[in-house]
Amino acid sequence: MKTKSIWGNPPKRLYKFIKLAENDFGGNINACIVGCSDGKFLMPFARKHYKVVGYDIDEIALYGGNKLFPIVNKKVKYNYDKSFISRKYGLETKKVSGVIERLKQEELNKYAKIQRRDFYKSKNKERFNAVFTSCSLHYSINKNLTLEEKTKKLQDIVAKDGYLYIDYMIAIEDSDYRQYPANKFYRTGEMAKYFGKEWEIIHVRKNPKPTFEGAHVDCVIDHFHRFGYILAKKVK
Repeated sequence: MKTKSIWGNPPKRLYKFIKLAENDFGGNINACIVGCSDGKFLMPFARKHYKVVGYDIDEIALYGGNKLFPIVNKKVKYNYDKSFISRKYGLETKKVSGVIERLKQEELNKYAKIQRRDFYKSKNKERFNAVFTSCSLHYSINKNLTLEEKTKKLQDIVAKDGYLYIDYMIAIEDSDYRQYPANKFYRTGEMAKYFGKEWEIIHVRKNPKPTFEGAHVDCVIDHFHRFGYILAKKVK
């Protein structure tokens, strides 16, 4: 039985990342998902029977439980405006499955190791040849760490010749440090500066404009994001 994430289906770029790793490592992929949540980015690795480790601190995302969802009867897409104010939505409680339950239901437990801990504040000795994270760097729990420190933490767990893929948040207004603090939101062009000579940057992209996102679980108002994406290979 194939299960679903409350965050929807993984984007195509995840499957391209898996294919890239397969081309180099065949079936010997040893993957890590930092901020694995309920398994949106982790389950595709496990379904291919690759060894995968997932880190997260959200107890419900890991073990299941109740979460609040906005009641959105009609979806409306907005263009970015600095003065934008979201509509107010009613909320409803829904029971959700955590990644551990999803792995069990799909009989994939033996391929995944799930750890409930703060990756960025932990000592991580294991190395992986495929590391993927999506928007795990901006959470307030790690506000005492700089973005450079958090980026280096991710780089440190990548084995030589391994790949690192990061989705990250960019400040919508680079000069606005009040709404977009420097320890949570990258500035335009900042991410690539943290990759030294031991890295080959394969692809880097920055969305030029903010992207609208409708209210969803864990963010129950309509809002805007500006994303960046980087793919790099550790060559030394």
